[in-house]
Amino acid sequence: MDSRDRIAAILNGEEPDQVGFQDADFFADTIGEWHTQGLPSNIDTAAGALGPWLNVRGLRHFQSDIYVTWPDISLKYDVIDYEVGNNWKIMKDAYGTTTKWWTEKSGTPQYLDPIVKTPEDFEKKVKPLLDARDMRRVSGSHYPFRQELEHMIKHFQREFFVVAGIIGPLEYSMYLCGGLARTLVFLMRNQDFMQYIFSSISDFLASICESYVEAGVDGIWVFDDLGSRDRPFLSPALYEKLLKPAHQKISEPARKKGLPGLFHSDGNVEPTIPQLLDAGFVALQPFQNDVLDIRRVKEKYGSELTVMGGIDTRVLSSGDFDAIRKEVASKISVAGKGGRYIVTSDGPIPPTVSLQSYQYFRKLVMEYGKYPLKF
Repeated sequence: MDSRDRIAAILNGEEPDQVGFQDADFFADTIGEWHTQGLPSNIDTAAGALGPWLNVRGLRHFQSDIYVTWPDISLKYDVIDYEVGNNWKIMKDAYGTTTKWWTEKSGTPQYLDPIVKTPEDFEKKVKPLLDARDMRRVSGSHYPFRQELEHMIKHFQREFFVVAGIIGPLEYSMYLCGGLARTLVFLMRNQDFMQYIFSSISDFLASICESYVEAGVDGIWVFDDLGSRDRPFLSPALYEKLLKPAHQKISEPARKKGLPGLFHSDGNVEPTIPQLLDAGFVALQPFQNDVLDIRRVKEKYGSELTVMGGIDTRVLSSGDFDAIRKEVASKISVAGKGGRYIVTSDGPIPPTVSLQSYQYFRKLVMEYGKYPLKF
């Protein structure tokens, strides 16, 4: 099997030739550190919607199976650097929010001046720009060079399973409202308003997804962090009311074409898994080890859910090859049974993971991940 056939089989519940592999999410300083340890200089990170992802040379080097193409779903505000320090800068981003970023290390921004402080702000500054038909958007039906998008997708399908990466409505709202805390305050004070925001954003994102599905992608991957270490941010009942309709809307274009929807969420989202399945998603990632056991979820939902992730970055950071071997074997032996497993780390690869440890981890996936599994 090639990568495209392999991931399609896994997501369809079939047993492939080997487990899938996808680890494209790295801290930018990790790659810089690895360059000092022998990683070729032409392997670097490219800008993804959620931060730095490996460029295509990196995907090839580590033999990843999935290529994520990131539609520009921003509001297309001009990006302005207001102030630049030694290791930080203050900028107005493409979503219209003013943030402070650290330029020499990875991390989340500090939100200084969100574009949405009131419902009136959303109506005036955001809603008119949620237009998927805008001819400036590559994904738009009126974009004059749409065949370039179709060509790009076909080009990468020679080597990878190609998905469109989409930020979900809760994550998008965080950009607009100034982070998680402010967004949750909005939600507690005015559920009707947040439901309106989620619905408006999901209409826009569904149109983007439809355009990419028509252009030929193999699936969509929605990134929408829903949980803390202990529990989901929204109760199952509140998720059912506010976010599930939005997620169903976003996944619908893929479902209509028989294509899979993948879902990323940090935190403990186990109570929400049945609803995510009902919303049209067939895969969940990344299963942070300190909050969610991928083996338990596999045993409970393995016939209908593809599990992605679960490799503990703390173990990879240890540099202990025996511990790394045990970690990989323990996850593949359970999560890989019968298929429906794509190996990824349980979070972005930090600079504490050496290149040698990561290469050993990748070697072990090839060794243990071939079907029939030797466990």
